Amino acid sequence: MTAQVPEYDGCPWPVDPACQTAEWDAYDDAVKDRAVALASSTLERLTARRVGNCPITVRPCHPRLARGSSLPYFYGANWQAQNWDGVWINACGHVSACGCDSTKYVALPAPVGRLDEVKVDGQVVPVSAYRLDSGRYLVRTDGEDWPVTQDLTLPDTEPGTFSVSYLNAYPVDSLGAYAVGVLAMEFAKACSGSKCRLPAGVTSISRQGITMEIPSGVFPGGMTGIREVDSFIALWNPNGSMQSSRVWSPDRPSPRVTT
Repeated sequence: MTAQVPEYDGCPWPVDPACQTAEWDAYDDAVKDRAVALASSTLERLTARRVGNCPITVRPCHPRLARGSSLPYFYGANWQAQNWDGVWINACGHVSACGCDSTKYVALPAPVGRLDEVKVDGQVVPVSAYRLDSGRYLVRTDGEDWPVTQDLTLPDTEPGTFSVSYLNAYPVDSLGAYAVGVLAMEFAKACSGSKCRLPAGVTSISRQGITMEIPSGVFPGGMTGIREVDSFIALWNPNGSMQSSRVWSPDRPSPRVTT
C-alpha cells in the first residue's frame, strides 16, 4: 500500500502563461498544479525569499523585562539598562506575561509586502485605524494604543490577544507571474517527458571534438539558464544570495510567528 504523502503546503504564485497559453492549457490540471508548485518554490528560493506569496501571522509581544520599574515605554525609545538577577536588559518596566502595557507602534519583521488583517481582543481592527511606516512599523492612528501584553496561550480570536497577518515578502508582480509561468512550462515538459530547458546538472560532455562543461547542481549560481526567468531573478537577487540578510538583537526580539 502506498504511504500517504502530505500535500504541498506552500503558496503557489499567480501564473501568466503569456504566449504559451495554448501549450500550457493542453496539460492536465495535475501536471499544471505540480509544475506551478515546483516553479513557485524554486523562484521563492532563488530570489532569496524576497518575493513570495505566503502570508504569516505574528503575535507582537515583549518578553517580561524589569520587575518593579515604572519607566515609560515607547517602542524603540526611552530604554534604560537594568540588572535583573544578574542579567543586563533594556527595561520598559511592567510585570506581566509578556512586557509592557501599550504602545503607539510596533515593528514587524520586514519586509511587509501586504497587510492582510490586524486583530485585537479577537476583533478585526479597521484599516482606517492604522498605517504602515518605513515598510515595517505598524502605527496606530485612531488615538488608541497597540497592546503588547497578551496571553499567547489563547488563539487570536479571544479577548486579551493581538495578532497581525501580513505577507512577509514582496508580492509577486506581473513580471514574477510571467517568470513563474515560463518556469512552470519547463517543469510540465520535463514531467511529460518532453524536451525542456531545465539544466540537467551535467558536469562535462564531449561530442564531435567539442567539450562542454556545466556546473553541477540543479540551478548552478542561483540561475536557471532560462533567459526570461533569470532576468527576473537578477532583479531581486543579483548576488545569488541564499537568503535575505537580517539584523538580530537579543534586546529586540521578533514577534512570535504562529502560522
